[in-house]
Amino acid sequence: MKQETFSRGPAIDTERCVVNARGQFNLILYAAARARELKQQYKNKHEYDHPSATVTALLEIQQGQIDATRNPLSNSRR
Repeated sequence: MKQETFSRGPAIDTERCVVNARGQFNLILYAAARARELKQQYKNKHEYDHPSATVTALLEIQQGQIDATRNPLSNSRR
């Protein structure tokens, strides 16, 4: 599936993100947690798919790449 891209960046379908995250509150938690993971992962590499970790996190949620059954508040670094 080709992603539609606008001058400001990729189009994010927020309604699909809410459905995939099983609610608005969960969407915020998942996106924030994933954005933090991405920033830590690419801290020294400077290799991003998109200039913002938040945009990348929302695109992953939109595409269903995030497991909505896991607890977004759990510390994944343990």
